[in-house]
Amino acid sequence: MALVAEFLGQLTLSYGGEEEPKYPTVVAARDFDPAKDAARIETAIKTKGVDEQTIIDILTRRSCDQRREITFEYERIAKKDLTTALKGALSGSLEALILGLMRSTAQFDAAELNASIKGLGTDEETLIEILCSRSNKELVEIKKVYKDMFKKELEKDVAGDTSGDFAKLLLALVQTKRDEPSNVIDYQKIDEDARSLYEAGVRRKGTDVATWITIFSQRSVPHLQRVFERYKSYSPYDMKESIRKEVKGDLEKSFLTLVECFENKQLYFANRLSEAMKSKGAKEKVLTRIIVSRCEVDLMKIRTEFKRQHKRSLYQTIAEHTKGDYQKALLSLCGGDD
Repeated sequence: MALVAEFLGQLTLSYGGEEEPKYPTVVAARDFDPAKDAARIETAIKTKGVDEQTIIDILTRRSCDQRREITFEYERIAKKDLTTALKGALSGSLEALILGLMRSTAQFDAAELNASIKGLGTDEETLIEILCSRSNKELVEIKKVYKDMFKKELEKDVAGDTSGDFAKLLLALVQTKRDEPSNVIDYQKIDEDARSLYEAGVRRKGTDVATWITIFSQRSVPHLQRVFERYKSYSPYDMKESIRKEVKGDLEKSFLTLVECFENKQLYFANRLSEAMKSKGAKEKVLTRIIVSRCEVDLMKIRTEFKRQHKRSLYQTIAEHTKGDYQKALLSLCGGDD
């Protein structure tokens, strides 16, 4: 029996430590020559009127690690910092996108979070999108990088800028106490959590938000997927309908985002992209943030979900709602039509 227990223990461990598979549209370029790339970028920046196309061609088709090597080589050749040089050469949405690419995914997320907190008023939409959609592992890395970049704790900044149950939920997520997925399905726990969610919400007058926060922020994703399924046998409403009935405002948006990400994270991003391109123009900030932060993670899968859900490709939709060099850069990161 002890042997069996030990074996099960190992099973759970090996499963918990596995990486989420990646579906990037941007991968490392073959025959990569950082010195050559750096020299081409320097020429492009020095060209009268700036040769944006060359900058886009190089930086949107290299991996994050390769861009770091180019930065290093650029400094050696041009004796100046590449990010500063790009800032001087580019402007507007293209500048925001290219500068975003010059950071690692975690650095980019950390910078977006900081920008959403530090201005006058809080950009709750960005806070919700990033904190509710990133995995435990990603959040641990974001917190570390945030402290390196801004010399402050992400937790303190979030707490200082939000209030009430909304703040409590975001802080619970930032504390990264989520269980790792396990190979052992605990049906009793699934049933208990489903019943607790029902009894804390739909079944009573008022909502025991603390119970919801604990379950939503601490259970593993596969466990929660089963909890939401089981929940339907207790409640006349599914989890999303229950959230809409029980809570409002940013708290409602946060819980809904969590459910959508637990159920199908790539579909969540596909829908966010579609929303950002609903009107005549595009919400360029949202577009840039999702494309830049997901292009080395799962943008290929987001593209698939986009086509399936919205009956046209992400590529065509971007082409229709954006223009100029910004459009070229987005389409290059998108990595092709479906």
